[in-house]
Amino acid sequence: MTGELGAQLRGFLAADFTSWSGFPERLTLDELEGVVLAAGVGGRGSLGAERRETRWVAAESRVYERGLRVWTDGDEVVLIQGEHPLDAAGAPAVAPELGRPELTGDTLLGDVTLPGGELVYAARGLTLHVNPGNGLLLGALGFAPTTPELYVARLRPEIPPLRSQLTGGVL
Repeated sequence: MTGELGAQLRGFLAADFTSWSGFPERLTLDELEGVVLAAGVGGRGSLGAERRETRWVAAESRVYERGLRVWTDGDEVVLIQGEHPLDAAGAPAVAPELGRPELTGDTLLGDVTLPGGELVYAARGLTLHVNPGNGLLLGALGFAPTTPELYVARLRPEIPPLRSQLTGGVL
């Protein structure tokens, strides 16, 4: 994938969100070929308060310690989710300063609820999960720009925190 979308996706995959403005309203798995490498593992889950049933496929990552999930509705990509990104030195990544989020919610670190750890930048197509106590980035979700209300209703994953979905390969 080339052009602006390719550069943005490579930035997201590197946990660099400075130029991230979301992916197009319609993005297919085929269009991710060459940027995201599917691992051949997948499953089903629910997204949003509407509990919209969707499918996901696991993908390899050199930055997100637990790999990626690419959430799809049919052949359309609706969400890319990565957890526990590492910086270039292999240490946990620090959350970037992106300004005031449009919506703040709770996030989980294992079984511990972290109030205020979900930072939703819906107009940018981005949600960050942050440990408010130390500023470490716990995860990121990329999607097409939307409103905070539609993010909550249709996109917020309704499953426990991402566990490693890869049985081998690069994490």
